[in-house]
Amino acid sequence: MILAFDIGNTNIEIGVLPYKKDDFNIIASARYYTRLDVTSDQMALFVFNFLSANNIDRKIIKKMIFSSVVPPLNNLFIDMFKDYFSNDYIEVNEKTKLTITNCYKNPREVGSDRLVNAQAVYHLYKKDSIIVDMGTATTLCVLTRDGKYLGGTIVPGITTSVSALINKAARLPSIKVQKQDTLLAEDTTSAIESGVYFSNYYAVKGMIGKLVDEVKFKNFITIGTGGSAKLFADTDLFNYNEPILTLKGLKIILDLNT
Repeated sequence: MILAFDIGNTNIEIGVLPYKKDDFNIIASARYYTRLDVTSDQMALFVFNFLSANNIDRKIIKKMIFSSVVPPLNNLFIDMFKDYFSNDYIEVNEKTKLTITNCYKNPREVGSDRLVNAQAVYHLYKKDSIIVDMGTATTLCVLTRDGKYLGGTIVPGITTSVSALINKAARLPSIKVQKQDTLLAEDTTSAIESGVYFSNYYAVKGMIGKLVDEVKFKNFITIGTGGSAKLFADTDLFNYNEPILTLKGLKIILDLNT
């Protein structure tokens, strides 16, 4: 089996997947709050507990792959895996083999998570696609049916926006962002909740439409992923909701590079 890590600004997603080529089933997954002050030993303890809770013997973990948008943590994960598992690992970077073409003006500027998601969508669907990853930031990425990653746009994520609003306005209550049925609200908490939900819904819907117009897509699909995408799972925003798209993409990339 393999360990896959998606190291994000807010959360680190961990998954265990089969070593067998073209098998993208997620055997177990979990999230860990991203901390810059964590040590490799502390991370190893978390991984051991995660494996134990899922009845997975750590001795059968043969390889690791990870993508990261938090460079200070990269060597920590490499050290952790070398110390407690093996030396066989892949870090997704500009040297990693992909079957998509990165068309960014400066290819090294693209977050590795965006490329991992694009690789997953290309492998799984092979259609003109808009990929919406709703995490710390909400990213909308454009991928053509023949595997050209054209770029996209980035806006603050839902939790990021809410935190900024609450921190800047002392009298506003803390809220729990959840699906809303109506925009009209009769109290402050509900007003913030509905405002956050629908502003993100219409922002994403509008940006998808604008991107589609710009790249002249006729038949396309939309894929939602990331922690906040589940809020819109039963709306018309996404044709497919893939909460663990990045873990699948990491396994696809591992297969390409093994």
